[in-house]
This record gives sequence, structure tokens and C-alpha cells, in this order.
Amino acid sequence: MAFQKIASILAEIIGIDDEDITPDTELNREYGIKPVDLAKLIIECERTFQITIHDEDVYRFRYVHDLMEYIRRIKEEE
Repeated sequence: MAFQKIASILAEIIGIDDEDITPDTELNREYGIKPVDLAKLIIECERTFQITIHDEDVYRFRYVHDLMEYIRRIKEEE
């Protein structure tokens, strides 16, 4: 469930089809994701999942699945 939401958000931000995003999609320029796009993704995930993603944790998100796992852990702690 979280993956679909994240994929949809990211696809809208970078202007691609969400079906082109997988859990192994890298969150870097090679995949067309600029630092500003990553910031937008984080902000939108915070709003969508009603969580706070700490700035110092963002550098750990190399792949979409890293962000998914982070969100899952936060939601489990609630």
C-alpha cells in the first residue's frame, strides 16, 4: 500500500508513469530525480502518511524501498 502511494507521488513529481517506478528505483539524478524532487517527495510523504521525516534521515534514502521501510517503521511505532 505504501509503495503505491509513494510511486504515485514520485511519478507525479518527475512526470512519468507510476508503473515505471519499482521499489528498486534509485532516488538520484540518473533516474531523473533532482534534489528538489526528493525534497518534494519527502514533504508529500509527510503529508500523505501524517509523519515527520527528519532531515538527517533523508540521506539514507537511496532507493524507493528505503523510504518505504522508513515509513513502515514510523507507522509501527505510533
